[in-house]
Amino acid sequence: MEQDLLGVAKAGFENGFPNAAYAGACALVAVVHNNKLYVANAGDSKAILLRQKCGNLEALKLSKTFNANKSYEQERLRSKFRGEKDIIRCRAKDKCYVKGGLQPTRSFGDFRLKYREFNFHEFSPEQDYRRPIPFFTGPYISHEPDI
Repeated sequence: MEQDLLGVAKAGFENGFPNAAYAGACALVAVVHNNKLYVANAGDSKAILLRQKCGNLEALKLSKTFNANKSYEQERLRSKFRGEKDIIRCRAKDKCYVKGGLQPTRSFGDFRLKYREFNFHEFSPEQDYRRPIPFFTGPYISHEPDI
């Protein structure tokens, strides 16, 4: 799916539709197969399972959240991109962003944080093309789900 989106985004970006490369989406899916529950998360979505226990509902966490607000994601990104002090920018508590622009650390799309060609181009900001991420060394985010 990511490769199909990339093809559409490249065509749109090169033909005057820059938002094709800036849009993205998180996804979470749960599947039961052979009496086992599988959860795949590519983003900051959350899955819980409610079960009844002693007459009360109990919530079981089924997924990990991939978001720049999470300390484990901040640590991972800071370790991976050691020379980039702006890898995580926080504007306030629980308002942290990868490179100042996106909270999810996994998503489909959001190609500006994944590929150089969506940063270094000949298009004008007046046409809604964003200024480049200086010294781009990404990809900063991934589309790979946690299963």
